[in-house]
Amino acid sequence: MELYVDSANVKIIKELNQWLPLDGVTVNPSIVAAEKKELFPLLEELLKLTNKHLHVQVLSEKKEEIIKEAHKLHSLSEKIVVKIPVSQAGLAAIKELDTDKIKVTATAIFTVTQAFSAAKAGASYLAPYVSRLDRIEQSGVKMVREMQEMVELNGFSAKIISASIKNANQVKELIRTGARAMTLSPGILIQANQHPLTDQAVEMFRDDWINTFAEFKLDSKLK
Repeated sequence: MELYVDSANVKIIKELNQWLPLDGVTVNPSIVAAEKKELFPLLEELLKLTNKHLHVQVLSEKKEEIIKEAHKLHSLSEKIVVKIPVSQAGLAAIKELDTDKIKVTATAIFTVTQAFSAAKAGASYLAPYVSRLDRIEQSGVKMVREMQEMVELNGFSAKIISASIKNANQVKELIRTGARAMTLSPGILIQANQHPLTDQAVEMFRDDWINTFAEFKLDSKLK
């Protein structure tokens, strides 16, 4: 499973890259706007922190303008995957961009049918919004499972990249779906990789060693 951080904060991404095996970065207009930086210089910084892909969303809502923006983003780097919402204009753009060999993430997906249409149009990634479905009393994790079944049954090459994930339990359940990617906010990445019993175990190991050897070093000698 590919693992992405959903952020445009360069400092935070650098810190996460030091200890997490991240494959790349995902951003949307809201995330970029929060940084209050010019888009293209920011993308250059993010590309330097990206191992596999940087998923960047278009702003336009009309087919021809979406396609134009997609080509502009793609021209910056082959690492960039263009995010396009699955509106009618978005699906039309995805079809055309597929013939141009430009990778697309179909985003803002809330149904299996939307995912099917996007995959058939040629999207490389399908991004369902998990927690937003939970908020309207539907199961986002269940939909991801159904989407994964749909992809496998139809022989699509598209990868599901689960998004809008708000707690560690969702992360655990999504890992078990067989979906091939997920993107998490920095806070959820940290939360999902922490457990108080881990901290307690580390503290116990340290205390036991110090009680015997006085110094917490591998080359400490017995008293």
